[in-house]
Amino acid sequence: MVENSWNQAESEVYVCDLDGTLLRSDGTLSDFAKHGLCQLLSAGVRLTIASARGTPAMRALLVGVPFMLPVIELNGAFVSDLETGHHHVSNTLTPSEACAAVRAILETGVDPVLSSWDGHRDRVHFGSLADESTRFYVTEKRAYGDPRLTPCEDLLAVARREEIAQITTFTLDADAEGLTRRLRQTVGSGAIVHSQSNTYCPGWTEILVQHRASEKGAAIPALLGACNASDASIVACGDNLNDLGMFEVAARSIAPANAHPEVQESATEVVESNDEDGIVRYLLDHHALAHD
Repeated sequence: MVENSWNQAESEVYVCDLDGTLLRSDGTLSDFAKHGLCQLLSAGVRLTIASARGTPAMRALLVGVPFMLPVIELNGAFVSDLETGHHHVSNTLTPSEACAAVRAILETGVDPVLSSWDGHRDRVHFGSLADESTRFYVTEKRAYGDPRLTPCEDLLAVARREEIAQITTFTLDADAEGLTRRLRQTVGSGAIVHSQSNTYCPGWTEILVQHRASEKGAAIPALLGACNASDASIVACGDNLNDLGMFEVAARSIAPANAHPEVQESATEVVESNDEDGIVRYLLDHHALAHD
């Protein structure tokens, strides 16, 4: 049954992942999804984003959609204003954790990418683009004019002097388990190591090193605080393993049909795939908003 009471809408905050959830498999937001999100926001639905991406990417991908609530970026490293990028909450690695992880990655012969706060602005430091997956990662950011991009010859020096929110590296799928295990041993319990397939570069795995609190579910209370909605219940929408933390703290959880099997199993409901704009269609139906 479709539920559509304003009291319910005002008591809920919808938190949606981007890649594989709102975005289609080509990494774009369809015209249908864009229009649908605008309908939802215009109707007063409290809706925001939780992504491994940063705010510059979110703004580029969601242009024309007037999100007003703060967002969770970099998996929870920051809770930020989408428009300005101002950080309400920051969770960054210690210098020792960051340096240990960077050294371990450099020893593989590949440069990591460091997302940081330098005391004045956000940066994304990158070295030689030695593999296709890292090249794709940086090239995509160049395409939408990401102002954080900063070429760098000494990534270890950056790890020493700046607040590191996220360390990103890529490895072939066959090597992913070993590098993930090594990084977890290297950084210890103060940090978390995410590992997931790079859907845009088949055969490659993306590995992220972040502060232990940089997890979408852990960031939810800070998000609600920044939204002045501490008593609201969460409806989480996501497709990958890094969304499971949100599902654990959500009153309801929605997964598209393309989601990882563990995510589908954990979800309250599974809807049509991202390429069918399943999440947006579900939300429009749930709030009795007309659509084609």
